[in-house]
Order: sequence, then C-alpha cells, then structure tokens
Amino acid sequence: MKKGLLSVAAVAALALVAGVNAPVQAADKTLKIELISKGETHQFWQAVKKGAETQAAKMNATIHFQGPAAETMIDKQLEMLDAAIALKPDAIGYAALGTTQSLSHLKAAHDAGIPVYMFDTAASCEGGVPALGEKSDCALGVAYTNSLAAGSLAADKMAALLGNKGKVLVVGHSQTNQTGIDRAKGFTNRMKSKYKGIKLLTTQYAEGGDALKAQEIVSAALVANKDLKGIYGTNEGVSIGAGQAFKAAKLKNGAVKLIGFDSGKQQMANIKSGLQTGAITQSPMGIGAKTVEALVNYVRNKTVPKNLIDTGFYYYDKSNITKPEIAGNLYE
Repeated sequence: MKKGLLSVAAVAALALVAGVNAPVQAADKTLKIELISKGETHQFWQAVKKGAETQAAKMNATIHFQGPAAETMIDKQLEMLDAAIALKPDAIGYAALGTTQSLSHLKAAHDAGIPVYMFDTAASCEGGVPALGEKSDCALGVAYTNSLAAGSLAADKMAALLGNKGKVLVVGHSQTNQTGIDRAKGFTNRMKSKYKGIKLLTTQYAEGGDALKAQEIVSAALVANKDLKGIYGTNEGVSIGAGQAFKAAKLKNGAVKLIGFDSGKQQMANIKSGLQTGAITQSPMGIGAKTVEALVNYVRNKTVPKNLIDTGFYYYDKSNITKPEIAGNLYE
C-alpha cells in the first residue's frame, strides 16, 4: 500500500465521496454527533470522551459516546455503528475494533449522506485505509497516534535501559485492531533492526487488554525465563497486569524493566512507586477534540479535514511525570 499523504487534489476528491451528501448546516444549529469507541472500560476512552465533550461544547454540538463492554466485542460494536447510522446524526466518529469488518457498515453511512471521521484506529475501506494516508470512500480520515512510531520509541527506551542486551517479552492487547497490531510491530521491528543484543521472546496477547490474563502471561514468563530483563505492554490493562505479576513474584523494583502504554490511576501510581519503569502516553483528549472539530467544520462549512491528524505521543517515567508537557496528556 502507498503510505504517502493525500495530495490536495486527492483530498478534494475525497470530499466528494466520503459522506458529502449532507447539506451545509447553519452555525446556529446544534449538531448531533455519534461517537463509537472501542470500549468504555479503560480510562483512556473516558479521556477521549472528555476531550470530545469539551470541544463539542465550544462548537455548538452534542455528542453521544458509547462503546462495547470489552475491546474484543467487534460484533457488538458494529451493532452500535448500525444503530448510530439509523439515528441519522449530523456526523459519526468511529474507532474500529476490527480493520476489515466494518466496510459494509461504513458504506451504509456514506450512502445515507452521513460523514464519518475515524479516531484512534482506522478501518479498511474501499480504496485504502485512511490511517495510511490513502483515498477512502467511507471516511474523511482519522485522528490517531502513530502507533508504529510510538512502539519504536518504547523499543529505544527499553534498549537504553538494558544496555542493548537481555531477553524481552512483548505482551500485546489485540491481534485484530490496527492500533494493537502496530504498537507491538513498531516495538519488535525496531528491536530486530537496531538492537541486535536484545533477544525477543514470542509475543503473547491478553486480548482486549485483560489485566488478569496479562498477569498470568507475565507470571508464567518470569518462571520460564529466570533471565528475563524487560516487559513491554501495549495498553493500560496489560501494563497493570504485568505490574501485578511483579508484585506476586516479589520482584525488586527495577529487576525487570516494564514499559507500558497510556496512563490511568494505577499505572501512574506504579510508575511513581518504581514498580513500573515508564510508559508511552498518547493525547486522548486531543484525539476526542480533533475528531469533533474535524466533523463540525466539515458539516458546517464543508471544510475538508486532514486525511490524517497525528495527535502525538510521549514517553514518561518517574523523572518527568509531573512536568506540564507530560501531565497535560495523562489521566486517571
């Protein structure tokens, strides 16, 4: 697949096919936006919701935010998407759990003249995946974190902590959504290409970020690999589960380095205490805000948003967790 961003001409063409049948709305009309997330369990999604609500209030819009109970429930999420389309809102924001399963559903939104902007994760569409900067006939684009690059940064930090040597285990949270795939892939690809002294164990998965499953995986890995030096967890739940495994094994802080993803009250506490080494944080409130901003500007003014809005990411640990540029992107 081509990975270059859309040209100006291509973006203009996209505007003609991605739910553009809706008329321009008057600025005094309160717009109704449906946001379908991957879930509501993890605090990350509550932060996305907060960012979306704050932006909506600034732009005379209301949002209805929902997601399935678990991030493995693709069919349930698709039911929510169908129900949202049936409501005929002014626009829809969608964070895909599966990269291929939603094509027909998104086409239904397009046929109904409802513009869609994806957030956090894109879904495959006719003609390409918006997150890869390609033309799409089912969405205007995606507000997201570059998960491949974020995974690479986590690898750089882990290699530095270990002096470029030792065994490392990756515990992923999804083999079906592109975010989960890329967070793990970015880490492993970077390690294999740059840090030859690091030995990667076979990646394992706690689907949906199940903390108990992650704890089981890490506990077993610690028993089977007495010389294990590092764990990389690709989301909040996985990181918390790994920390619980460390506690159960009564490991000394720092004996095995743990780099996680996102924040949340427990993970932040683990970093402050030294149980966990650090984590990559996204800008979840920024993701929510940029999604709403893109949709409102498009519906009201036919302003075509960027096909790809990268909302950024940062590495944090005990040394910088309270700094303004980091603290502003953390949530409990």
